[in-house]
Order: sequence, then C-alpha cells, then structure tokens
Amino acid sequence: MDPTALGLATARSIGKIGAAAVSRYRPVGVARVGSSEDRAQAYRRFLDAEAHHRLALGFSEALAGATDGTHPLSLEVSRDLMATGAELVCALQGVQLCAPDYVIKAAQDVVAALSARGKEGTAPYPDSVVALLNAARHDLDYNPKRWQFWKKWKGVNFTKQKPALRVRSTAASEG
Repeated sequence: MDPTALGLATARSIGKIGAAAVSRYRPVGVARVGSSEDRAQAYRRFLDAEAHHRLALGFSEALAGATDGTHPLSLEVSRDLMATGAELVCALQGVQLCAPDYVIKAAQDVVAALSARGKEGTAPYPDSVVALLNAARHDLDYNPKRWQFWKKWKGVNFTKQKPALRVRSTAASEG
C-alpha cells in the first residue's frame, strides 16, 4: 500500500473519530429540555416551592389564630403567602412542562393537599409529598436496578435498623 494513501486513510479515520467526539460534546451543567437534569431541576424547584408555601401557610394560620387580622405582620404574612403561592404555581408548571404523567399527577396531588383547609383537609399532605418523591426517584432512575443486588441488600438492611441506630450511624459517618 502506498504510504500516501495510508496517510490519507489515517487522516480520514481520525477526522471521523474527532467529528463524532465533537458532535457528542455536551457541556456539564447545561440542562437539555426534557433531559434528566432538566426534570431533576424542575422537581427540586417544585419541592422547594412547596416547602416554602407550607411554611408560609403555617405561619399565616398561627398568626390568624393569635390575632384578629390587625397585627402589623398580617400584611407581610399575606404578601409572603401570595408570593410563595405564585412560586408554587410556576414550579408546578415547570414540572408539567418536562415530567411524565405520573409525576405530574403526584405534583398536582401535593398542590391539592396544600390548598385544602383544616386538619382533615391537610391530612393527605405528607403522603402526597412521599408519593411525589417516589415518583420522581422512579422517573430519574435513582432506585436500584433489578441486577443491583448489593444496593438492594444495603437498602433493606438499612430500613431494618432501629431509628436510633440509623441516626447514630449517619452522625458518626459525618463526623
């Protein structure tokens, strides 16, 4: 084989490999629309917004029970409640934009539980948040796969421990 032809063939193959590598380049930290990073970001924003709204609701209920509505903080509390409510709706729309149906349903259940009034109305709130977390974990493939026996075994053993041991073991590993 002619050395010139061999050199040209090598250059072409390197060019094809280089072009393939460049076309697959994805900068770190840039979320693609509908990608797992985009969905995880939307889920985090929604969970953050629902936590802030729940805290604002609790503070509003505590202040309403303690005063007749003329307290100087009442206006500020109502503004905060409206702002967190708006953020919650925006975060829900972000989830609706990129999430699958079962995660959207779980997020809507959380919003419905937050908007319910009274002790009986807010009773399903903790369960709806857990359902949302489980749906998001399933969507993002955070759960161990069928073939990952070691991770499943570690998870089962961790849940079998007594709560005091779990707290002590996590505190010991952090310190």
